[in-house]
Amino acid sequence: MPYIDSLKEKCKNEPDDTIKVKLLNKIAWYFNSEGSASEEALTSAQQASELSQKLNYASGESYAHIGLGGYYQLKGDNENALHEFLNALDIFERTKNNRGLIEIYDRLNSFYRETMKNYTKALEYSEKEILVSNEVGNRFLFATALNNRGNIYFDMKDYDHALEDYLKAVNIYDTLHATRNKADIENNIGSAYVAMKEYDKAADYYQQALALYNGLSSKADIAMCYGNIGNVYNLKGETDKGIEYTEQSLQLARQLDAKDLIAQAYSFLAEGYGKQGDFKKAFENEVALLNIKDSIFSQESAKQINDMQVKYDTEKKEKENQILALSVNRQKIITYAITFGLLLVIGLAFFIYRGYRDKHKANMLLEEKNKIIEEKNKDITDSINYAQRIQSAILTTPEYLKESLVDQFVLYRPRDVVSGDFYWCYSNGSKVIFTVADCTGHGVPGAFMSMIGNSLLNEVVIENKITDAAKILDKLRTDLLKTLQLKGQQAVTRDGMDICLCVWDKERNELQYAGANNPLYIIRQGDTGILEENKKIKKHEGNIFEIMPDKRPIGFMEEKMEVAFCSHTIKLQKGDTIYLTSDGYADQFGGSTNKKFTKKRFRELMASLHAMPMDKQKNQLEQAFEEWKRNNSQTDDICIMGVKFDS
Repeated sequence: MPYIDSLKEKCKNEPDDTIKVKLLNKIAWYFNSEGSASEEALTSAQQASELSQKLNYASGESYAHIGLGGYYQLKGDNENALHEFLNALDIFERTKNNRGLIEIYDRLNSFYRETMKNYTKALEYSEKEILVSNEVGNRFLFATALNNRGNIYFDMKDYDHALEDYLKAVNIYDTLHATRNKADIENNIGSAYVAMKEYDKAADYYQQALALYNGLSSKADIAMCYGNIGNVYNLKGETDKGIEYTEQSLQLARQLDAKDLIAQAYSFLAEGYGKQGDFKKAFENEVALLNIKDSIFSQESAKQINDMQVKYDTEKKEKENQILALSVNRQKIITYAITFGLLLVIGLAFFIYRGYRDKHKANMLLEEKNKIIEEKNKDITDSINYAQRIQSAILTTPEYLKESLVDQFVLYRPRDVVSGDFYWCYSNGSKVIFTVADCTGHGVPGAFMSMIGNSLLNEVVIENKITDAAKILDKLRTDLLKTLQLKGQQAVTRDGMDICLCVWDKERNELQYAGANNPLYIIRQGDTGILEENKKIKKHEGNIFEIMPDKRPIGFMEEKMEVAFCSHTIKLQKGDTIYLTSDGYADQFGGSTNKKFTKKRFRELMASLHAMPMDKQKNQLEQAFEEWKRNNSQTDDICIMGVKFDS
């Protein structure tokens, strides 16, 4: 470390005490900037403070307090850190040192924002930093203060105010030709637009930042920008571009051995490939992400161990000096006490060792087995959690559901981490196709079936453009059996799904339903119109009608493979509410007699809730479920979709 060695040498030989204070403060700043609580930072800042007080050198003393505050902040001693920063503030205010005030205000708003997460206090000091920067007429510092306040607003999720400050600051940096600062803040603006889901604007600002970083040849920032742009394209659904940019980020990050950027790239690649349905590559990148995180953790642990060793060596040296200062008699007493203690320990150790030796081998074997079990459990848990991320990624997003069906809710509760139930929706403009499906099994086997079902629905409806409800189920059954059929063997009879599928024709205001074992419930007030009870429709209390499904699954069923599914068309009226559900809610055990909730109770609950807003209905369903379940575990996966038609 030539720079710090040079500073130490200058400080050692410097005859001017004022200059020596400045050098000591520089040394403290250097070690604090390394990011760990170094005893050399503490010692240098303390020496600068003591020497400044002797010289009555206010500026030197205030910066020594900043150095001490930085040390305590890194150590995690926030109380002492704040005490030192406020001491510095007091001196700057008394001496009317505006430049120092700007610096300490910056320190304090950063301390409250990053360390204490107290955004109210952070904003208080940020406002003061902006005010003083403006008063001194330093436009660069004023822009920096605006950027700092924008960061506080960003952490508060107040993206409109964050954007306002960022845009003011970037204009100032532009007029000052502060290219590096302009690039950084354009990157911040891009992140704000990502948070606001304005992805096109985010991409534009990330591209502008990338162009500036390229001009500066700042490889780490270029890699970061490539990753940010890749993430935006993933979010926009343009995953080919997203993966292309992220690969460039990964390549540069590897050249720099920048592990944080490598981890970010693996994360974005896993997301991109997951959205493309390439689960093999998504999994490979997720595994790479876990490995790089382990590497980062190992490095941080090594650094912490090194810091602890330095601290231990320092404390050990201090104790040795104290011992050398003691009298000879005290040394003898300590020596005798230690010797006696060691003899006692050795004696006890002999007797303990005999018992320990017999158990040691058994304990070693037990520990080895436990370690293997723990590692396998961790691998299984990690894999299941990753499967849950993939399953979540393929489910229809809340935004798409709201855009397609407007007034609706989905209650989705897997029994385990992943689910055999799933919901799906697609809108082609005039028609909206939506469904709730219950696949064979739950947990991991059920989740695999749900992914197959989701993929086949995409093929049948989106690629093959089939929009008739019954024909969708016919095609879905055929394609599922082909997918599950093993070469040279019959289809696996136990695999399949029950499904309730609807097609809403918005132009005709008609709803077409087809079901495989799962019915459709509709509640209509006033004139029930064509909803009269017959073989296909059952009327229950509370004007709730149950439209009966075909009694066969989407899967193999002997003697019924050639029988087509039937559909039922309903002319919708304003206020009609429908419910699509798997059987998990009705099958839940609980209540005072620990029996199933039953379909009858479910229908009665729906009849009592249907007039409420849809989000309130969902909350009431969850509350009723928890009250019924009590201390029982969840019996099965649950998926309920409710839709209200107000037109």
